[in-house]
Amino acid sequence: MGENIIEVRELTKYYPGTTALDRVSFDIKKGTVHCIVGENGAGKSTFVGILSGAVKRSSGKIIYKGVDYNPANIRDAMKSGMSFLFQELNVVESLTVEENLTLGMEETRYGFIRRRGGARSFDLLKSFAPNMRLDARVSDLSVAEKQIIEIVKAIAADASIVVMDEPTAALSEEEARRLFGIINELTRRGVTVIYISHRLDEIFEIGQYVTVLRDGHCVGTKRVADISSPSELITMMTGRAVEESYAPSEVDHNRKVLEARSLSNKRLKGVSFELYKGEILGFYGLRGAGKTEIARAIYGVDKVEGTLFVNGRAVKINSPRAAIKSGICMVPEERRTQGLIGKLSIRENIPLMNMRKISRFMLTSGEREKQLARMYIEKLRIVTDSENKRVSLLSGGNQQKVVLAKCLNAEAEVMLLDEPTRGIDVGARQEIYKIIRDLSKEGKSVIVFSSDLSEILSVCDRIVLLRDGEVKAVVKNGRDVSKEEIMEIVTGGNWGNHGTKD
Repeated sequence: MGENIIEVRELTKYYPGTTALDRVSFDIKKGTVHCIVGENGAGKSTFVGILSGAVKRSSGKIIYKGVDYNPANIRDAMKSGMSFLFQELNVVESLTVEENLTLGMEETRYGFIRRRGGARSFDLLKSFAPNMRLDARVSDLSVAEKQIIEIVKAIAADASIVVMDEPTAALSEEEARRLFGIINELTRRGVTVIYISHRLDEIFEIGQYVTVLRDGHCVGTKRVADISSPSELITMMTGRAVEESYAPSEVDHNRKVLEARSLSNKRLKGVSFELYKGEILGFYGLRGAGKTEIARAIYGVDKVEGTLFVNGRAVKINSPRAAIKSGICMVPEERRTQGLIGKLSIRENIPLMNMRKISRFMLTSGEREKQLARMYIEKLRIVTDSENKRVSLLSGGNQQKVVLAKCLNAEAEVMLLDEPTRGIDVGARQEIYKIIRDLSKEGKSVIVFSSDLSEILSVCDRIVLLRDGEVKAVVKNGRDVSKEEIMEIVTGGNWGNHGTKD
């Protein structure tokens, strides 16, 4: 199917104490969507780093368009016809949407900007997010909206190859559909897309070829059409079979631990729901539906009208400190910037929500701090060589486990998890799901706010479906509900009376 645009031969990258890529070889055909999958630490990011010029190979070759390819830096890579959409957002918060889209394309005279380029970027933005204003300040946008800016910038470049690293991590299903349409259009024009994702359903939907990396080795490259099921791909990635199936929690319906009545603000319109002891409750909707806003309102980050009840008692939660005092903890969507202090170690991060555990008479005990960290490292299976390791050096899945450890240490009865597995590989995702289920078994109550419908259906007992800041339905998982019916509700279709479906 066409000629090779890239040939990877014996590509190797050594770091002190580890081999990130070990003699990796595979081909990428022109005009195809070539997916690269693997758990965190498999070598995907190292490969992208070498392609972009940010990482220097130790040995091996990359042949690009028939000649040896060895870019000095990302500018060099882009000049050669490559465009990159990285997992970590690279927007300039202080600039507007328009200024971000045209950054580097300005025409100047005597040191002054005469005109900004970017007409193609603006057209793409209109098709992707028609309601996003060009004059909006990026710092005021949601994570998903910032991700859209990054996608538009990458696609608008006139490139032979577009490398996409977790492009849908913060997107709604509707936005992901638009992206897939654009990807199909790119390949029709002969552009090659290198697509990296932890969401395996995307691989089967848009991928033509897939290369599996594991522990720095290339397990193999296959045509996606020749792979029988996601389970086969997961086994290639992890070396073991992994199942994603819903198992009902043991919910005590006589114990209502949290109740919200008519939560309202600029984004929310009379949101009401109940959470029972041991229950895993899911909130699902498209971008802008209000998932994160509900989480922030419960946690006291945003002001909200209405009433919250904890164990039957009305409470006033106007700050995260008040929420924690009421037995509510939150794992935020942006774990790196909102959930962790990257410069601190694992053992320094874990006690932050409940310093009393390691303090006496206002003095912190280093020994208690160490014991606490070791306990959670063992309990949550945090992969690290030491409790003193900086959290910024951990994989995404292990960083998320540290945030969960912080919440568990706070001894919260209710856990709010906003996009708990965003950007996390399939193996780590399964471990997070197990932690969530174990919390339920221990009598904790969990609310999962997620834009990944498969995730919601894998772990949640009931699902609150949102649209435009309103609750449109509450459905019970595993009973008379399908993905199609759920999508019909959250996109504005008609299904039943849009009430509670038990």
